[in-house]
Amino acid sequence: MGKWAEGRTLSKKCWSLLGQNKYFLWFPVIGLILALLPLAVFGIPALVLLAYDSELLGIILAALCLVFVNYAFTLSGAALVSAADEELAGKDASVGYGFGKAFGKLVPLFVWAIIRAVVSAFFAALRGNNSGAAGVASNIFAAIGAAAWSIVTFFVTPYIMFHDSNAVAAIKESAKLVKEKWGTQLTGGIRIGASVALIILPAIALVVIGVIMLSGDGGGAAVGGGLIAVGAVLFLIGLLIGNTLQAIFSVALYRFATGSTEIAPFTATELQGVLRVKS
Repeated sequence: MGKWAEGRTLSKKCWSLLGQNKYFLWFPVIGLILALLPLAVFGIPALVLLAYDSELLGIILAALCLVFVNYAFTLSGAALVSAADEELAGKDASVGYGFGKAFGKLVPLFVWAIIRAVVSAFFAALRGNNSGAAGVASNIFAAIGAAAWSIVTFFVTPYIMFHDSNAVAAIKESAKLVKEKWGTQLTGGIRIGASVALIILPAIALVVIGVIMLSGDGGGAAVGGGLIAVGAVLFLIGLLIGNTLQAIFSVALYRFATGSTEIAPFTATELQGVLRVKS
């Protein structure tokens, strides 16, 4: 079986596991709700201050907003990882179980959220608004760097949740694990992404059509506004499902890479196909 087919099989099983445990979707939803608080407390005031040229305070509030938004999604992601791990082990879990485990790791998860926020800000700044050859080069470098960072840190959240470790040590261990046993998680990731794209791409198309119609008059503008709203909702749903599937996938791969052999519904052969063990 080829790598693409193996990734497709894994992705189908991730979808199947999600179908059997629909409560998994509550984790990213709760993360989104939690993220609204720092957006309201820090984000909106930051925009107001920046609009009135209070740059220093505005930047500080924007930085706090970025950190705590990352923290909200880091907590919900960690809770999902814990619940998925229980389900993969053949046990019953719940939303409460997952967040109970995440709340036991508040400090290392907060440090990890800060690191994520700083790295995200760095790559965003690197992209910038530069034009010409320098702008193209910086955008390419930022894209490559962001992709490499996401791969190197793929196992950070599982490592924090399953070990008594801080965020920095978890990053080092994740990088070490990737270096020693990384194969083609990207194959599974692409297949998961491709399936989620069936939701996201139509959503983007609806938004684009809606924007075009919005520039018109009368009923066309009203329909355009409706299409934008529907597209935005579908886009959000696609992102939530994609994040959930990726968390399930990360737990399965982490357990297999660290020596587990029974990770139902995944088989060792299937997971072996996406991890190339170095000799």
